[in-house]
Amino acid sequence: MIPKTALELLEFHKLLRHIADFANSAASSAYIFTIGPLNNRDDVEIRLKQVGEIRKLTHEGTPLRLYPFSDLSPYLINIRPEGAVLEAIELAEFIPVLNIAAGVGQTIGDRFDVPSLMQLAGYLTGFPDILKTLQKSIDAEGNVLDSASFLLADLRAQIRKLEGRIRKKLEEFTRDEKLSVFLQDDFVTTRSGRWVIPVRMDSKGMVPGVVHDVSKSGETAFIEPLLIINLSNELENLVAEQKAEELRILRTICAAVRKVLDEFEREFRTVVSVDVLNSIARFADKLE
Repeated sequence: MIPKTALELLEFHKLLRHIADFANSAASSAYIFTIGPLNNRDDVEIRLKQVGEIRKLTHEGTPLRLYPFSDLSPYLINIRPEGAVLEAIELAEFIPVLNIAAGVGQTIGDRFDVPSLMQLAGYLTGFPDILKTLQKSIDAEGNVLDSASFLLADLRAQIRKLEGRIRKKLEEFTRDEKLSVFLQDDFVTTRSGRWVIPVRMDSKGMVPGVVHDVSKSGETAFIEPLLIINLSNELENLVAEQKAEELRILRTICAAVRKVLDEFEREFRTVVSVDVLNSIARFADKLE
């Protein structure tokens, strides 16, 4: 065992910092900073073989397909309790990891000349069914996609159609010469999820409707005219149904992950290990 003071004198931490520069994830970088000289000859030989095989793949033009990914550790902890549901933006972070796992598993699985890597990561699958569902349901920004379910697509189509009807009615309303004199402007907007028009504060009693907001200057009242109240209520119901369907979709995905959570965590840890070895290999190539 090499004393810690000796490693400090050798500036071993600087070496690790250079290697960490090649990491694709904060999880990999954190792992790298825990690395110390190995004490067992077998462990040293395994490490050398793994790094050597990664370098071999790279030099042959078939490098491991690694790119930036997030540390899923906190999400995997949060999803474990029965019924737990992650946000869509959190589930979006799973997609790059699963793509990497699938790619690494495929690259290594097609080779018979990288036995050490095969033993470490040849089993990686990337959970294709879960990955397919995620890609169909959530985009990179964490938005739930229309393609997530037929019901969601239908609800959103109804919402767009109804919003169009409401906007048209309000635009016609603001062009009415009898009412336009009471308006602060002729645009339509939303406040607290309700469609409104800007009415001069001293004329708000002349436009039948519900006041949902007042401008900071106090000169404008944002009023929802009575003529669209029923349509707005219908729209509010559709929006509530949309949110419920989005939640159902996220809950279903989380339940699918939870069923294979132990295997999922193992694959994530292996992806991190491969990224660490790849960082060492890239550093080795840099030094030749």
